[in-house]
Amino acid sequence: GRSVTAVDISPFIANLPFGKDTTCFSTPDASGSTSQASNIVEALEAGADLLLVDEDTCATNFMIRDEKMIQLVAAEKEPITPFVQKVRALYEERQVSSILVIGGSGDYFSVADTVVMMDCYTCNDVTSRAKEIAASGATTPSNLAFGSTRPRYLNGTAFVANGKIGARTQDVIMYGGAEVDVSGLEQIVAKSQTITLAYLLELCSTKGTQSLTEILDQIERQLDAEGIDSVSSVRYHGEMSRPRRLEIAAAIDRFRKGGCLTQAPAR
Repeated sequence: GRSVTAVDISPFIANLPFGKDTTCFSTPDASGSTSQASNIVEALEAGADLLLVDEDTCATNFMIRDEKMIQLVAAEKEPITPFVQKVRALYEERQVSSILVIGGSGDYFSVADTVVMMDCYTCNDVTSRAKEIAASGATTPSNLAFGSTRPRYLNGTAFVANGKIGARTQDVIMYGGAEVDVSGLEQIVAKSQTITLAYLLELCSTKGTQSLTEILDQIERQLDAEGIDSVSSVRYHGEMSRPRRLEIAAAIDRFRKGGCLTQAPAR
């Protein structure tokens, strides 16, 4: 599983055994549900306004809890609040839309604005029929508030490279003595982006008093105004291409060195 550092996943996961805190959750080996919860909260922190969710790569217990399971396991005994109960609030409170590709659960019919069905590779709008089906049976409660999340900050001391930086391959950033595995980031399509990410990680390490969101905003302004070569110590590098802010944040989130992220700004 992927590493998670100081992420507030409490909108989705709480009431863990032994009182484990989920407002500042860290683990070197996240389960499917905690990984998905972390991915969403991290995406919001990075400024995402649309989530693309494929059922095939999701944790089932994170996506839904059917009526029978709700009857068997009381809410106070279940640590996971499924995405179906939060997706509506995510749009109404945070203005973040979601596009889901699903084929195994109709629980999302009641919270969807539009339902499109593929039939022989043709898209058909079946929203009206989906709403009729949803109205005819029991539905999962979906009126929960999304909840608040806490900002994170880079710990400059722990995040300094202290050595060579670069890209070993398209999927691996070399950052001092550490390697950052970005193979799970499908939007990285060239090694030149990974090289740029390495330089951007080093740039981020100098901005410890700002939140991660503020750092990403500042980097975007710098790239827009000064160009991509401004982040490298070698002017006119020639082997760099610009990643999105989402991939910058995701690379930081996959840095496994302990203590590199915190919910308290550096002093």
